[in-house]
Amino acid sequence: MLNKLITYQRLLLNSTPPFSSTLPSFFNVILYCLAFSMIVFMNISLFFGNTASSNTFLPFTLPIISIWMINRTLHGDHRLFETVPVSRKYVVLNIFLLSLVMTFIMYVLIFTFGAALIGIMIGIVYLTESKGVNLLSDESSLQQVINTTKGDVLMLCILLIILFAGIAIVLIRNKKLRNTSFAGLTVIGYGLLFFLKLNMPISPITGKVEFLQSFSIMPQSNIILLSVAIATVLISITSVFIGYKFYVRK
Repeated sequence: MLNKLITYQRLLLNSTPPFSSTLPSFFNVILYCLAFSMIVFMNISLFFGNTASSNTFLPFTLPIISIWMINRTLHGDHRLFETVPVSRKYVVLNIFLLSLVMTFIMYVLIFTFGAALIGIMIGIVYLTESKGVNLLSDESSLQQVINTTKGDVLMLCILLIILFAGIAIVLIRNKKLRNTSFAGLTVIGYGLLFFLKLNMPISPITGKVEFLQSFSIMPQSNIILLSVAIATVLISITSVFIGYKFYVRK
């Protein structure tokens, strides 16, 4: 069973068309650049001071890359996975699983590369500094790590919501409806996050609103986190059923 699952996952990956055969038009390139610029601008506005952190950057970037790759697979002309006689339910479940696998692999690769780079930099500084390196120079550094725990859980929920809702949209056959749904999901998602930030307290560490830290010290953070966690489970399950309905209609 596990070998069958792994084999089908590899078949899905091999079904992704090569970049040379799917070069976008100049108009589409402009649209992609504008969309990317808007997302970067919104991330900077939303996570000002935290944008460079992997805790806020990865939950938005990795699922978008996974969704984009799977979109190319499902709507390209190289769909090898459809030649295998399996049920549509099995195909849909594997598509959702593939999005999780791709995101996890990218996270591990980025984390490994980042850890190695930081290790090299610390080693160089340690060798050049006669007194060594004090990684936690004061108590506030440790407190800052502790205070972002709830924020990290929130980001994990956001990552799962983006993945499952995005894959369900990818399974929509009509291109205009699919693009409109992506735009709607983006507007609603960022709108809710901006509204949440407007109600966040000022971080005692930095003296300004920092998304992860400020959320962790919000009086309502536990209720919000519980609500988001429940919504994540419901959205994930609902997205699988909706995605299956979209795929069956093809």
